[in-house]
Amino acid sequence: MSSEDTFWMRRALRLTNRVKAHPSPAVGVVIVHGGELVSEGWTYHTPKVHAEAMALGLAGERARGATLYTTLEPCSHWMRPDGSERVPCTHHCIQAGVARVVAATLDPNPQVCGDGFAQLQAAGIALTVGVCEEQAKEAHRAFLKHQMTGLPFVTHKAAMTLDGKLAASHSAPLAITSEPARRAVHRLRAKSDAVIVGVGTVLADDPELTVRSVRGSNPTPVIFDSQLRTPQTARLNRPGTLILTCVENTPRWDAEILTLPADASGRVSVPAALALLAERGLLELLLESGGALATAFWAANAVDRALFFVAPKLIGGSHAPTPLDGAGLPAPIELDRLRIRRYGPDLALEGRPGLLRQERAAPQYRARGTA
Repeated sequence: MSSEDTFWMRRALRLTNRVKAHPSPAVGVVIVHGGELVSEGWTYHTPKVHAEAMALGLAGERARGATLYTTLEPCSHWMRPDGSERVPCTHHCIQAGVARVVAATLDPNPQVCGDGFAQLQAAGIALTVGVCEEQAKEAHRAFLKHQMTGLPFVTHKAAMTLDGKLAASHSAPLAITSEPARRAVHRLRAKSDAVIVGVGTVLADDPELTVRSVRGSNPTPVIFDSQLRTPQTARLNRPGTLILTCVENTPRWDAEILTLPADASGRVSVPAALALLAERGLLELLLESGGALATAFWAANAVDRALFFVAPKLIGGSHAPTPLDGAGLPAPIELDRLRIRRYGPDLALEGRPGLLRQERAAPQYRARGTA
């Protein structure tokens, strides 16, 4: 791959942050002719417009003979899941007279999965696949995981002291991390489809789980509440909130109450909850719960990324809550792909529990005669 291809693909990748498009992928597209930018496009959720169609529409005749950079294989199917007709992005590229397509990675959707590339090549369009592939997989992580497993991508976020405490056991709630770290958390919320807490967090903190201090839309609040103990006066008891419970015949609430099966401990089943959230198109999940619910997620092999903010503070106390409470995990989980970032006086430690499932199973594609 050339440095020029890398430069333009990185620009396309920056466009993937423009909107939360799940369950569709938030694709970024850049069109270039003669080394100059012609137009850009990104997935637009309402009304639903694909990035290729947006960029090609803005380019008009200037797209003829140009190179189109896309962060994901262009779609190639003419039918939506509901049976309605659609015009695929490959058709838009062919009709516009694009000379070359540079794609970061394959779309594992069975309706596409290499067929988009094949259609472009059959039309005589030059093709290069794999430019900035790892960055693209990260940008589309939730979509890719859902396509490969049917489940959402879960980030477990915790803010703790240097001695591993989420809060003091003997005092009112206090801010653990600094303002720069808290802004980083709100950016995470703005990029997430939903933020998850347990009923214990609701009872202790009465949180709002909104996006503050940064630009972005609020995620869907999700409360795991097996016995429906959330007070109706809670700030999260509002339209748009989902409360997952094991209680039948629930009373009328402002929040939406959903009854799910219980696990062996009598709590809401994590796998059943994740399947339901995926069905609703909530694919990028931020777990901000206390240690008991977090332990249940890790024990269910449901966490894809750990992101712990560590503040240079000490609290102590044998009963102070920690990121993983309760009986603990049946076996240690080793994290890899470690990253460390600094936010003011705080450190953010990120790790993944082994290779992501979609990366282990993702099909490979190499265009004929291309890089």
